[in-house]
Amino acid sequence: MMQTKRTPGCEGREIAWIQTTDLNRGIDAQEFRYLYCEQSGVIRLENVPDNLGDYYPSDYYALPSTEQLAKIAKANPFKIDTIQRYKTQGSLLEIGPAYGAFSFQAKQAGFEVDVIEMDERCCNYLRQVVGANVTCSDSPHDAMSTLRSHDVIALWHVIEHLPDPWALICAAAENLKPDGVLVLAAPNPQAWQFHVMGKVWPHLDAPRHLYLLPAEALTEYAKTLGLERIHFSTTDSDAKQWNRFGWSRLLMNRVRGKWISRLAFVLGAVLSVFMAPFESSDPKGSAYTLVFRKTNQTPVSK
Repeated sequence: MMQTKRTPGCEGREIAWIQTTDLNRGIDAQEFRYLYCEQSGVIRLENVPDNLGDYYPSDYYALPSTEQLAKIAKANPFKIDTIQRYKTQGSLLEIGPAYGAFSFQAKQAGFEVDVIEMDERCCNYLRQVVGANVTCSDSPHDAMSTLRSHDVIALWHVIEHLPDPWALICAAAENLKPDGVLVLAAPNPQAWQFHVMGKVWPHLDAPRHLYLLPAEALTEYAKTLGLERIHFSTTDSDAKQWNRFGWSRLLMNRVRGKWISRLAFVLGAVLSVFMAPFESSDPKGSAYTLVFRKTNQTPVSK
């Protein structure tokens, strides 16, 4: 049975926090229980379902045509722009790329791209269309031990899906070259939306999101591994996109039917404009972007 893990070294008291169902996709009506650590602020799923894979239906990984992939990558340069603020060339590893829009961007920018992906259809697409070096695995921290070192490791809204994010960060710290950077984005449990919406917040996304990880908890743990935080934001273009998604998905989850769902999506986007003043300052955005640099200091622990 898969289980989530406490923050290594944390002895804070955990309390029952939220119970909710799969509101975003409605696979079934099972209730999922989240625990909250009063010390670290980490929120983790207590009862991970044995059939977790069933909550990722085939349309979760819709594969675009080559032309569509190029358009998607061109339309959203935020991720590659973020990377190029710190590294402009070298070896790059993306963990959990799905069909690989960012990996495609990185290839186009001249990076040598490796990926770790668990979905077999996506792995074939990444090899044949994106042209990345692919490792097909559902255990990225183990898979990393078999790969070369990298100048950049990127996880875009992936770490919250992993049963052991701490092992992943540890493996990333070991894999990075000196002065290499780890870039990750994830839902922000300090978000104003979460405060307002509670258990119906779309970014809780039970049971696919096994964790909501505070940026400070990740920062403190990364520091023990020789990773220094050099960037944090909940107000960048990626976060604003997830703010809009939160309002749209909230309304969509309350209706049924193709056309009324589309109307709810549009109304949610309009609503997000009026809500923007409440979530346009750090740390209130729905998602954060973190960048860590590997220092030359000896790690305190693993």
